[in-house]
Amino acid sequence: MRKLLREMYRPTTLVIILAAIYLVLKLSIINVPSPERPPQECIDQAAGCGFVFDEAHYVRAVRKMLGGEAANNEHPPLAKYLIMYSILAFGDTPFAWRLPSVIAGTLSLPLLFLLGRRLVGDDKAALLATLLFALDVTGFNISSIAILDALSLFFALLGAYLFVSGRRYLGVLALSLSALSKTSAILTAIGVIVYDALASRKGVEGSAERVASATRHIVMYGLILLAALVAGLAVYDIQFRAFPHPLAHIDFILSYHSILRFNCSEPHLPLYCIHRDDGGAGTVVDLPLNWVLPIWGYQPMGYYVVTVLVDGREQHPILYYGIQSPVWWLFWIAVIYSMPRGFKTLVDVIRGREVLQKSGSKTVDTYFTIWTVFNYLVYFPLAYLLSRWVYPFYFYFTVPVLSIALADILQNRDLPAYVKWLVIGAQFMWLFIYYPVRSEEHLALLRLLGLPA
Repeated sequence: MRKLLREMYRPTTLVIILAAIYLVLKLSIINVPSPERPPQECIDQAAGCGFVFDEAHYVRAVRKMLGGEAANNEHPPLAKYLIMYSILAFGDTPFAWRLPSVIAGTLSLPLLFLLGRRLVGDDKAALLATLLFALDVTGFNISSIAILDALSLFFALLGAYLFVSGRRYLGVLALSLSALSKTSAILTAIGVIVYDALASRKGVEGSAERVASATRHIVMYGLILLAALVAGLAVYDIQFRAFPHPLAHIDFILSYHSILRFNCSEPHLPLYCIHRDDGGAGTVVDLPLNWVLPIWGYQPMGYYVVTVLVDGREQHPILYYGIQSPVWWLFWIAVIYSMPRGFKTLVDVIRGREVLQKSGSKTVDTYFTIWTVFNYLVYFPLAYLLSRWVYPFYFYFTVPVLSIALADILQNRDLPAYVKWLVIGAQFMWLFIYYPVRSEEHLALLRLLGLPA
């Protein structure tokens, strides 16, 4: 009996249990909301079609693809292919649209555990990182609906794990699948390759030679990534006759994204500004700094919200929100603890004073620093200098490695144990309060506790 209990409490077993619970929760709400109209009426319109957030773009595009028409060409096709094949297998229902994201989101948990264990060298810290990420509200919501991000992040985490495990060719293939799901994942891929280039320069003498060797490494795997991306686009372009060749498709994607610029007519820098369209309507643009501020942070984005009145009080049986969780605010703790040493280690590695170890706190700091540069800090010049539209849910790609950094800080850097439990409790409460589909019992408990219902 004791042996059985010890096995149950092993971190690897607990991750499997956590992933199973995560999957059950997602499957229990997968059909909410559901469309009120038949699929054929929901190709050219979105009202009454049960779409959450950007499902209005991607599910409609998939339906056009099912009819043999190229659609939504500004985004790479892989995630839409996976949604399309799910619809072909299970019918045109919310279950089929959302199932690929649900599976990808669930599998991301054990992948994050494996990546965390590689970087930290500690199963308990890796389990803590996985739990913090699983309890993130925005991450839970994004991986419950039929959009590109959960699938792209799954492939990115797979590629990151394969690279740190030394399986680089498989890793770059996984990273190419991530980029074929969402364009911005190219930045993630570059960050993973840059870290690997620095980590694998052991024994190379001289700063100039180390830089040259790392550059060759980045160029080689970057070219493989580009080749796989071109091949994937070619399959789509041939099947749907979208572009004469994949380079034309890439040119279209880059041109499209280069014109997505806001007009900051009412600046409230550095937090947000007001964009006004040609009709004068105003839209708040939450700038990157605002995504992680515990005070003055961005207002929750309603992806799909149903409001009813009960005894004169509003409550929300469906509440799909894009919203910060406590882990987002703790980004500043990771900045204080991890980033200074991460940048210092990078400089020392380039100068030959140090080599990156396979695991440990210094490895976590360095990996977190590079990941943050390519998945979060990169949006600062895009937004503040180029006025390129950015959205808070882009931070979703930063949260997994942020969770690893925070787990290492909480578990291995002499903080009192109660701090760890406070963070876990805060994450759990945030997900409980803002869980997207609420039963009557859930709403009643929220009202009893005086929490937003």
